[in-house]
Amino acid sequence: MERVAKYFGWLYPLLLALIILAVAYKFGFNSKVKYFDKVLDGSITFSSIVVGFLGALLGILISIRDSSIVKAIFETNEKKTLKLYFQETFIIGFAVVIFSCTMHVMRDESSVVTDWLFTAWILVAAWFIPSTYRIVSILMSVFFSSNISIDRPQGNKTEDPQTREQMRKNLTRYKE
Repeated sequence: MERVAKYFGWLYPLLLALIILAVAYKFGFNSKVKYFDKVLDGSITFSSIVVGFLGALLGILISIRDSSIVKAIFETNEKKTLKLYFQETFIIGFAVVIFSCTMHVMRDESSVVTDWLFTAWILVAAWFIPSTYRIVSILMSVFFSSNISIDRPQGNKTEDPQTREQMRKNLTRYKE
């Protein structure tokens, strides 16, 4: 059962995209829809922002590499899964931008190529959203659980006068 859940976790963005593609064709959504150029502009903007955001999150993940939860992830086979999720989202995000730009140029043409490009555009755009959600939700769970500590920090109360004086000197703004 665990294996089925893992495969479903890998495949659900593509499965959801195929369902959205089928629904779009059932309702007659095509490249001749009014204001489709605005949809293309929005998809370019959205996917560009998300790819940049994921790049920044990847940098943060690398910077907290020494935290216990990130070490635990990198010591398991889940490192490969995380890498796969990142690569998938980056590649699909770039594909959305490329297909959207191509559709801008080709949307007024009536040809089989335009129809295939439109189908590919719907597929990658619909695939990109759940793929992005998956990687962002994983990263957010890593970030918000990476520094959780159940131990109470040790206080700075001390009875020893020498230690107390040393602490006061260390905290003084201007050294004597």
